[in-house]
Amino acid sequence: MTTVNIMERLKSETAHYHRQVEQNPYARAIMDKTITMDQYIAYLKKFYGFLKPLEDQAVQLPFWEKTGLDIAVRGKANLLEQDLMNLGLSREHIEQIPLCDQLPDISTSAGLFGYLYVIEGSTNGGQIMTKRLSQFLPIEADHGLRYFNAYGTETRTRWSEFMQMLQKSINTQGDHDIMVDTASETFRLLDHLINGSD
Repeated sequence: MTTVNIMERLKSETAHYHRQVEQNPYARAIMDKTITMDQYIAYLKKFYGFLKPLEDQAVQLPFWEKTGLDIAVRGKANLLEQDLMNLGLSREHIEQIPLCDQLPDISTSAGLFGYLYVIEGSTNGGQIMTKRLSQFLPIEADHGLRYFNAYGTETRTRWSEFMQMLQKSINTQGDHDIMVDTASETFRLLDHLINGSD
């Protein structure tokens, strides 16, 4: 399978789950400019509950260093912590945020890259969210919007770098299947979490 084909597979085979996540009530409220600050904080807490345990797990994986990924660059949980503290939450409050126990399997390189395909890909949409949110909530790119504005003007560059690492690391048919399945599962579980009750 060629590199182009795996990218097409990831896009096409996860499209249904991707659309579901994008249509969640928080995202719709952001685009409609009706989300309140409390709802926005709740939204960030959901992301934190999902990403924090996965990032903690990822850096402990025996193959982590071989991926070429840098948690200082790719990590998003720290950005969420900064946002939440900027919006008034204490570190103690953040430590009490429930961590999700229904997570995608990232125990293989293919699984890890499948999960990260979703998270890194979301930074592209994050630019739209950043622009919209800053129009009607008292938050800015570096104050309350670090998660959605993760890479700022370097978003396209970071995405391109990630895709190069993915293509270099994952190149067998079996790994392609795992990556697509994990990406789909990541979207599905994230959708379930975001649309679930607080």
